[in-house]
Amino acid sequence: MWSSGSHLKRVSAAATDGRTSNVRYIQSELKVLYQSILDSRERVLEVIASNTSTTEIEAEVEFSLAIAEVRQHYDEINFDQAIANEYKIARGENNPGRWVGHGVVVVRPITHTRFYAVISAVACAIAAGNTFIVECDKDPVDDLFPALFQPLDWELYALVQGPITNHDILSTALIVDQTGTTDSPDSVISSPNLRSIAVLDRTADVEKAATQILSAHLAFSGQSPHAPDLIVVNEWVKQKLIDTIIRERQRIGRKIRSSHSDDLQWKIPVTEAESRGEAKLIKTEGLYMIDVHDKSSPLVAQRGGGRYLTLLKVSSLADAVLTLTQTPEYLVAYHFADPAAGKFLSQQINSHWSFINHIPVQLLVGPALPLKQGPFSPNLRYTKEMLSKLRPEVILPDQGSIVGLEDLHNPTSSKLQLLRQRETQPLREMGQGPGTAIGFFEQGIILGALVIVLPVVSVVGYSGWIFGRKVLFTFAWRLAGL
Repeated sequence: MWSSGSHLKRVSAAATDGRTSNVRYIQSELKVLYQSILDSRERVLEVIASNTSTTEIEAEVEFSLAIAEVRQHYDEINFDQAIANEYKIARGENNPGRWVGHGVVVVRPITHTRFYAVISAVACAIAAGNTFIVECDKDPVDDLFPALFQPLDWELYALVQGPITNHDILSTALIVDQTGTTDSPDSVISSPNLRSIAVLDRTADVEKAATQILSAHLAFSGQSPHAPDLIVVNEWVKQKLIDTIIRERQRIGRKIRSSHSDDLQWKIPVTEAESRGEAKLIKTEGLYMIDVHDKSSPLVAQRGGGRYLTLLKVSSLADAVLTLTQTPEYLVAYHFADPAAGKFLSQQINSHWSFINHIPVQLLVGPALPLKQGPFSPNLRYTKEMLSKLRPEVILPDQGSIVGLEDLHNPTSSKLQLLRQRETQPLREMGQGPGTAIGFFEQGIILGALVIVLPVVSVVGYSGWIFGRKVLFTFAWRLAGL
């Protein structure tokens, strides 16, 4: 069932014998994996749903997303284009976009939605031209993998119990660490300890935002690293948010598994905060909202999840930014606001990913998005670029280069003279508008000045006219008296 030391060596050797870089081999193994998962559907769903924090619907979603990743990696293979790229140098063409597999990929999976977590990494490892090793433990899902992977090439994969300790493999392998515990430089790391937050501006569609936040928080018992557990809300819409969450919670009958330790973790801090007037506990069916009034309260920094959801009010967009920049970075930020305010928030709050006015359901399944970002794909947790290495091939000299190797030994070369002339050529104009152009902030200043100055000028002018009229009338009266 579990791989021996000799088998690990064969898996390591298979990463270098060339088979994993063969496009037909990659296609074949992905197709075999897809069929094996499909044939095991009922058994997989049964094991996933046996987890007390997962409903039958959530188990189906996890399974569907996992097998969809295998399909997408398979569908993205263009055999004709791959062969054309392979022979570019032979045809006298540059091949700057050449990627090769890293070799051996070690998968260190997270417990949350573990089936998807493993399959998403394994499918990408195969697609990128690697062999793979999965670190298993006593999770029931891990018992599925020996039979599930059995139809694959025996030397393509290995299953080990616990963290791998083979130094020879670790020294060259790429570690896909979903737990955030490795310090290896050759790794694709997820950081589940980074916080995910939601921000509601007064311009937001509050009912839509409340429904999405609540649904995301309840799904999979709030265990996803991408489920928001701190909601920063504008004071003008806070009560509407609370009312909507209470109403929607009654409509959504999803029960949340909350451990005794979670309750103990929150009970004392919330009680103490309430006694100091820093927060108020709002209870609804299966959900505790902690309405924090004091931004310095320790409750703001405490991670939520499960039945606990923390709310923090702010007075403006600027206040929200100032409040949230006290934490260096966030994993994901969901901004509910009009597009202009969403742009401002996403560019001012330091989160690895920002989503405006929606929470993608696929984010609630699987490990935290890896911090090593390649081209973003909403449907793939890992892309081939993350698990491979760029190895460009160049056969054509750079036509833009002025100096050649022969000129390095000829101080009188005309090409060197041309190079010196280029040094002093001015840069092109920036194309910036004149300084007199009125921008957004200048418009605000002018508008503010008009609002303040015009009434003052009007009052002063009217007072001057009254005073002047009075002086003239007095002077004329005295002349008449003479």
